[in-house]
Amino acid sequence: MSDVKIKKARIKDDLFLEVEFSESLPGHSKKETKLSCTVPVHEDLKVAFSKLDKHLALLCDEVKLKGKKIEGIDAEELAAFTVRGFSIGGNDENEGVSINGSKEGKYGIVNLNTPFTKWESDEYPFVADLGADVQLCIHEVNEYLFNEKRAPERQLAMDFGDSDDEINTAE
Repeated sequence: MSDVKIKKARIKDDLFLEVEFSESLPGHSKKETKLSCTVPVHEDLKVAFSKLDKHLALLCDEVKLKGKKIEGIDAEELAAFTVRGFSIGGNDENEGVSINGSKEGKYGIVNLNTPFTKWESDEYPFVADLGADVQLCIHEVNEYLFNEKRAPERQLAMDFGDSDDEINTAE
């Protein structure tokens, strides 16, 4: 695997990965790739994305923080949020992320998009946590793409009963 940089990742239908990444190739060239995967994602990738829920809620001003720690968000309130994807843009000191997801509201689902947040931001007090959580997502996306970390295949099982329950056909 050469130098790969994830630019966008999204879990579609709570099951499949859509991803855009650039790959640096020898000779100062780049390869841009966009994939819509058809193999279900591993649960670890879903868990990594769920760690972004709190950032979605805070950056969209949808919840109030109790105290000065990010853990001060009411868990019940946070359960209404679901991150579907993220997009990384910018370069160097202007690089950052935008998160998209939804909130289950009283009258239906509300789509949410965070403002672009730079890694060097001094406005968002939890930018270090955001960076760590996005890096976890990128790690899990790389595991899916290049190390085949996917949802376990489920084999259809047929229960034929115990061997003691055999039908006596000798009669």
